[in-house]
Amino acid sequence: MFSLKEHTAIVTGGSSGIGLATVEVLAELGANIVVADINEEAGGSLIESLHKRGTKALFHRTNVAEQGDIAALIDATLTEFGSLEILMHFAGIGLEQDALETSRDNWDRIIGINLTGSYMMMQAAGRVMVPNGYGRIVAMSSMAGVRGGTGRTAYGASKGGVAAMMRVMSMEWAEHGVTVNALAPGAIETALVKKMHDEETRRAYLAGIPMDRYGTPEEVAAAAAYLALPQSSYITGVNLPIDGGFDASGVIKRG
Repeated sequence: MFSLKEHTAIVTGGSSGIGLATVEVLAELGANIVVADINEEAGGSLIESLHKRGTKALFHRTNVAEQGDIAALIDATLTEFGSLEILMHFAGIGLEQDALETSRDNWDRIIGINLTGSYMMMQAAGRVMVPNGYGRIVAMSSMAGVRGGTGRTAYGASKGGVAAMMRVMSMEWAEHGVTVNALAPGAIETALVKKMHDEETRRAYLAGIPMDRYGTPEEVAAAAAYLALPQSSYITGVNLPIDGGFDASGVIKRG
């Protein structure tokens, strides 16, 4: 019932973390895969692995903050596969820094990659999908863009902006068969999070997560894959929490 055969998916940030987990599940569903990332070594190894499993796949080095890179990515995708049905836009960077300490340079870098990069990438995909009358776009927001958290001034603003932009695009493109949604992960156990989250951060998160654990990249990827399916056609404009109940939580008594 669930298949993405003959569908082509671009996954930005696809060589690690949630992006990598998403590439794996999309490949299992039969999609052609374009991995867009700045990590050429990891991307090349991933493409080699996908080819060995029979997946049609391409790596394209892409800095999502550069409009020329995005244009080249779209061109390469259409040249190789002839169509673009799915965009999983997960490329981004993190920053944990108090508001009083956040420099203009740090602010501009986070906004430039996470928000402006999302705008350019989603717009470029939309320009292909809208005339074709079909598309699935899934962007990466965050619980940091929904709820206040210390040290998240620039990062939270960028991810809240992604969610707002997603809603507008979803309204403009709905009549053209293009759905636009976002994922809002909470605490997900990626390699980057393992380095960034100290014991204090983990205690603070777990105190507000009813499931009392961090999520996995595979759990986020499963939600992303559903939103990529033809069967998700009546879901658009949603910023989907994947957070173990964090967004819904209040006072939590542990038994």
